Amino acid sequence: MGADLKRAITGEVIKMAGADTGNDKKHADIKRGLRRPQRRAKVRIDMTPMVDIAFLLLIFYMVTTVFARPTRMEISLPPKSDTYEPEPIAESKLLRLFVDKDDSFYFQIEGNMDYPAKVDLVKLAEIINTKNRTVEDLVMLLKLDQNASYSSMVRIIDKIQSVESAINNEIEIARRCNPELIIGDYSPRLILRNMSAYDEYLLDVANQERRKQ
Repeated sequence: MGADLKRAITGEVIKMAGADTGNDKKHADIKRGLRRPQRRAKVRIDMTPMVDIAFLLLIFYMVTTVFARPTRMEISLPPKSDTYEPEPIAESKLLRLFVDKDDSFYFQIEGNMDYPAKVDLVKLAEIINTKNRTVEDLVMLLKLDQNASYSSMVRIIDKIQSVESAINNEIEIARRCNPELIIGDYSPRLILRNMSAYDEYLLDVANQERRKQ
């Protein structure tokens, strides 16, 4: 009887131990299920300093930037006079320049040419340069068609001003080489006129003659 009682007590103890072990495991699972997952720390970049730098650079460039000034063409005009009298011009000293409605360039030297000759801007610049150097008191008469572009007139005047600048540079060099030399600055004489119907007729005839050739 004592042995049976001992076995019964040992079995109960083992059962109780098994029941306790299962409960502890269940409680551990419950605790793991209720535990909140850990959150990762968010990375936040403060853009305020970068915006401040951008505005500072913008203000800096606005203050220090030098805006381009509009270019303008300088033309020396004759003085006004109430007693103006037309000055006669010899044909040999007159160089006629034409710009038609298609922005084509022509030139004519009185006494040497019956009709104007069509040339490109490079050739016209060479003629202007040569005549201003070889003909004393040369007068250039520039006639433009009313439909010609403004840029064509500007390009011709630019060529004339380039010739003027080159001649005056040569005069300045000559003065430095010979201080006793007395030479005034060179100033080309240019007259602007609208093209007349007769001028248009001359250009048409010149184009017809050029086609025949």
